[in-house]
Amino acid sequence: MIARFYLIYLVIVLLMSCGQDSGRQVLADREKELEKREHNMALMEEEYHTLLKMRDSLLATESAALEGYTTSTHEPWPDSVLGEWNSRMVCRASRCANYVVGDQRHEVWRFYSDSVGSYVQVVNNDEHIRIFKGQQNGNEITLNILTDNNMTRSMVTRRAQLDNISPNVMKGTLVLIGKNNCETVFSVELTPKAE
Repeated sequence: MIARFYLIYLVIVLLMSCGQDSGRQVLADREKELEKREHNMALMEEEYHTLLKMRDSLLATESAALEGYTTSTHEPWPDSVLGEWNSRMVCRASRCANYVVGDQRHEVWRFYSDSVGSYVQVVNNDEHIRIFKGQQNGNEITLNILTDNNMTRSMVTRRAQLDNISPNVMKGTLVLIGKNNCETVFSVELTPKAE
């Protein structure tokens, strides 16, 4: 009987000591988690202060622009040009294998301006997008494609010249230059997109 008592006492002591080791491990894990959270909070606080500095810088730039200290030299599109236009393009000449005289294309050209420049966004079947940077001189608009990763892969440069501009129609040419300097010329006719 006494042997059983000592055996039960020994088992209780062992179980209590095992419980203390697991308790220490849990406490150590909690301390590590707390340190990790403190480190993450310090990073977030640093990012917050950086964003505040950026906001203050942007506000200062904005207020300087409002006071007339802007250095912008581009002219925005006139109201008669701004907005979306439906395009009808017909291939008039081609020395490239993938274009044939008479080919027709239909796209949407969106004329817009921002604080940096005047642009045209070209959308084909609601998916393929190209951006041209442009400027208007009198009754003539010149557009040059902005380079991007897609254009670099396709090796096709594009430029457009719209030289017949009125409120209801704009006409001109689009020139594509591909591999081995092959050249394709499209006639372009733009009409305002119905809203």
